[in-house]
Amino acid sequence: MSMEDIISKWQLKVKNKQASIDMWNSRAPGFEKNKSSSLEESSFLQLLETYKMLNPDASVLDVGCGTGSYTTAIARKCKDAIGLDFSPEMIEIAKRKAADERINNVEFRSADWHEIDLSEAGLEKRFDLVIARMTPAVQSAVTFQKLSLASKGWCVLSKATRRVDPVSDAVKKLVGIEERRESDLDIVYAFELLWYQGLQPRFEYEEQHWHLENTPEEAYDLYINRVKTYRDITSDEEQEIKDYLQSIKMNGLICEDIDTTITTLYWHV
Repeated sequence: MSMEDIISKWQLKVKNKQASIDMWNSRAPGFEKNKSSSLEESSFLQLLETYKMLNPDASVLDVGCGTGSYTTAIARKCKDAIGLDFSPEMIEIAKRKAADERINNVEFRSADWHEIDLSEAGLEKRFDLVIARMTPAVQSAVTFQKLSLASKGWCVLSKATRRVDPVSDAVKKLVGIEERRESDLDIVYAFELLWYQGLQPRFEYEEQHWHLENTPEEAYDLYINRVKTYRDITSDEEQEIKDYLQSIKMNGLICEDIDTTITTLYWHV
């Protein structure tokens, strides 16, 4: 497969951007409870340390930063850091957390990586390290290539691959959506693009299990908006999803156990 073939096949899948924003805004309060990541607890941060991607003179960009847990941890180890996310609610929480932790060398911006012009935003070839960890910001060849365009040093991309989401999969099946938005092909395409460019990307793997607990209202926002990123749904379909979620409720909560392999790809531009 040529580079042109990969770029043609690896296109953005999200059909409804606002539904995606609404979904992540609704999840922001849950993410606010997460503490900033630490070197001792995070294999991801240990990877950055091992390959000396962080140093006191480094500038870092965190694409799809969410509530800034990694951005603030990284800022403690470098000169300055910028976190970008298209969810305004996530960004507001990130700003509050950085202020609470008195981290002054970090900036958070609400911006859509799919649409941002790096040159106009002053981000082109500005950073010693660009990371995109567990984010929908990188879902196409164009958004992937932007990582290298923003970097003058290292880039790191982490995706949840070989992932099984039992509740989400059942909800999509209810409304006839068979396509899975897995990141397996994203990682394959990313590797091939870098290889064709003469670079030498490397991989790391980490097995994870996540247990989610949501109130019915939180679950409606999460699963209905997730479906709406694929296509619009009717009021009957929306009610069918709500009825299904109610049917699996236990002790007032809707739970989901997710198994995944976190695949991290890293390269030097």
